[in-house]
Amino acid sequence: GDGDGDGTAGGDAPDVDGMLEALRERLAGLEGDATRRLISWEDDRRGAGGHAHAEEKKDGPPSESAFRSLTAVLDGLDGELSSMELWLEGREEAIRPLTDECREIEEENRALEQQWRNYGRLAVEMNRLLQGLDVPSDLLDVVHNPTGVLSYMPGSNRLNLDGTQEGVRTISKAGRALKGCLDRARMGGGAHLVAVGERAETLLTTANIFCGELAEIVVSVMEQLAERVVAQMDASAGGGGTGPGHSTIASQIREAQRRFQSALVAYMPLVEVVSSLKPEALPAVRQAYSKLVAEGILSKKRMRNYFRSLPTAYYDEPVDLKDYPPVSLGRKLGAAGTTEGSLGGNTPNDIVVAVDAEDIEAALTEMLPVIAREAFFTTALFNLAQDEENLDGKEKKKNFETVKKSVDASAVFFNKCMTRVCGIAPKGIRTDAMLSFVSAVHLDKSLEGYHDRQNKNGEHSLSLAYVRSTIMALKGQVEKQWTSWIKEQIDWIKTHPGVPASGKQAGVFQSFARFPSYIDHLIVCCHGEPSTLPNMKVATRALQRLATALLESLAACAVREGTDQEYAVEVMRMENAHFLAATMKARPETRDIFERHITQATAICKSASDSYLGWMIKREFKNLHSLFSRISKIRKESGDKDIPLHVPRANFTRTLDRECGREVLRGKISAIHGRMEKHLSDESALLSETWKQLVRVLYEWFGRFEKLSSQCYGVRLEPSAVDVVRIAKDVA
Repeated sequence: GDGDGDGTAGGDAPDVDGMLEALRERLAGLEGDATRRLISWEDDRRGAGGHAHAEEKKDGPPSESAFRSLTAVLDGLDGELSSMELWLEGREEAIRPLTDECREIEEENRALEQQWRNYGRLAVEMNRLLQGLDVPSDLLDVVHNPTGVLSYMPGSNRLNLDGTQEGVRTISKAGRALKGCLDRARMGGGAHLVAVGERAETLLTTANIFCGELAEIVVSVMEQLAERVVAQMDASAGGGGTGPGHSTIASQIREAQRRFQSALVAYMPLVEVVSSLKPEALPAVRQAYSKLVAEGILSKKRMRNYFRSLPTAYYDEPVDLKDYPPVSLGRKLGAAGTTEGSLGGNTPNDIVVAVDAEDIEAALTEMLPVIAREAFFTTALFNLAQDEENLDGKEKKKNFETVKKSVDASAVFFNKCMTRVCGIAPKGIRTDAMLSFVSAVHLDKSLEGYHDRQNKNGEHSLSLAYVRSTIMALKGQVEKQWTSWIKEQIDWIKTHPGVPASGKQAGVFQSFARFPSYIDHLIVCCHGEPSTLPNMKVATRALQRLATALLESLAACAVREGTDQEYAVEVMRMENAHFLAATMKARPETRDIFERHITQATAICKSASDSYLGWMIKREFKNLHSLFSRISKIRKESGDKDIPLHVPRANFTRTLDRECGREVLRGKISAIHGRMEKHLSDESALLSETWKQLVRVLYEWFGRFEKLSSQCYGVRLEPSAVDVVRIAKDVA
């Protein structure tokens, strides 16, 4: 075994596969021989019986030789394995360059194989990306020259509008094909690849040129259609004579608008192509469309003729609250609650007349549908309501602003004329506030007809939203003018016009006396519809501000320096509060608006009446009031037994004889009535009601006097409380 191993190690390099096979066979033989020896040794060690044991003692262990033989075999095997390791290490150094080279070649082969596979996949992907990026050849010619498929008039560059339908369909088809190629380039990915990017750039360039030519075609079509329609419209209008009425002009405008828009519908596919391929080109087209409408169907001349043909409107100089006739509760009331006769040279009918706003009503009825249709068609033509349900609020607002800008430009002269008709004046110029109010009423009514109650959305919803926006803009301006006038009147009320510095015999303030006339004027201008004022929030707030200013003015006059606090302040508060409450209660159209002010004024009147009547009785019956007040106080503090000690009976009867005689009482009551007539004005019509209250107070007071006289002194008061009431009624 050793010789074979040495000879193998020292000879020439043998065949590697043969050497490995020989080693495997040798190892298998050694393993088998070692196993047999170990089994034999184990059998000898476990020999059976005492004989075997005796023999073992006698000759020594029979397995020892076997063990030594096994050890020698194993040592030899170990040596052979060590020799093999040395040989393998030497061969490894010899074949390492070959194995390294083979490894590099194998890695390169794998890389080449992977590259080949990747190129295959890339070819498939490029085919997929580039597939469909080419417009069909027959449509590509249309894209490059869209005018070539349209029909033109002989010897002219004007389109033959009656023979372009087929060309429009072809152009639309080419545009859809181009849009499909662009969508595939955008959605398919691979835009970073040179081939795809170049193809996409070519498509975009082509689309831009194509859309530019389409925009020119659309504008040219619009111009020709507008020229044709306007010419027909002018021909039908005729000339000479008094001219057509406003209804006829409005009908002609609506018919011309219908013809123009109906003819333009056939060219909407061209606008849709531009919208899908190059939306940024649409503003110029919208601007051209709006200009054609503003200079044609809704031109300045046409709008001026229409508004001039409207019924004669009410235009008057500005009227302030101080110019209205005062109302008197003590006079006979004429129509609408105003007084017959006036103070200041004007009769009520000069001011308190219905504002004739037929022009406003006619314009809103006849022309707003034209504007609504214009908004609807603009939205549909330029595709501004597409996928509205999927748009967020910001996008919807953007679309609405686009529609508004376009239609505002189309209806610019209508808006200007409508502004003048509604009485909207430039800043710094005063107009009749009542015209502003009436305009607000009509605009508010008109607004009700332009709500999308059926939730149709789309073009319908946008067009209604535009009309509402237009109405609200006008309504906001007229309401602003009216509320500015209200503020001016509040400033005038705060000056307390006509109120004496002392407050004596102030009567009904000028501001209070004229306020009902103004309310009557508002009611008349509402044309008998009682719900108009309460349903207008702006009107409700403005009128409440006026009523509040009146009550605040009354309170300010009551506490200002110089006002008589003995009785005049109470008369002032009583008369004006009663006047305001009574006049507002008498007008059911505004009763709900002033409910809070009526309640407040009623409370002021009652408080002032109690104070005034108490002062009046104490002044005339000073001694009687002092006597019975003293008796009542003593009775409350000490009881009935001490009353004669403080007020002797003789003194009591003497005072009654002097102060409580029938003729004396009649004289005093007559004096009270005369003084009350002097204090209370005819305008408040408060004398009768106040005298009735005084009679009740006299009955209560003399009833207490009578009771104290009988219980404390046993003296019957003559005349009695009932007799005093009879005397007071006789005096009145």
